[in-house]
Amino acid sequence: MKPDFDELVGDEGSRDELHELRQVHDLLVSASPPPSLDHPTPTQRIRRLIPRWWGIGALAFATTASVMVGLVAGYTLERSSGHHPGFTRPMHGVGQAATASALINIGEEDANGNRPLHMMVQALPALSEGRWYELYLTRKGKPVVPCGIFQTGRSGSAQFTMNAPADLAEYDGWIVTTRVPGHPARVLLTT
Repeated sequence: MKPDFDELVGDEGSRDELHELRQVHDLLVSASPPPSLDHPTPTQRIRRLIPRWWGIGALAFATTASVMVGLVAGYTLERSSGHHPGFTRPMHGVGQAATASALINIGEEDANGNRPLHMMVQALPALSEGRWYELYLTRKGKPVVPCGIFQTGRSGSAQFTMNAPADLAEYDGWIVTTRVPGHPARVLLTT
């Protein structure tokens, strides 16, 4: 049942005011009710999902592109240098370095019982003087064997060679930490 204008407003007000109020009342009564928030329309559901899809898609694209650039750069560099790796380990960024990535090309064991490592890093910010990054082999996720230190340039990229012990089966992964004298290490990259 529609509410009666005269019951709601009465006769208080000037003739013009009552006329305007009646027009507003008639518009409100004739309008359809708003869609229920408990049961959104298909258009409302799509509008709610698009921002989520966009964010997930952009993150997936950026991660894939970063890994692909590292792999292509690694393949090209290894072919041009004549170094043939025994195997490769990709690394991904964590925490504040979530967009960073790296690729470790692990060479065959040499006569001295070491394995040469050629590492390429992408999107790891340059550090100020007195700070550096360090690559470790891990056991149960904890740093055990340091393989070397490095820094990145302004672009956040670097390529360098290090060594690792020949028997890698004793270790379960690799991490890159940042070192600031007097502060605990922070893990920025992991396999």
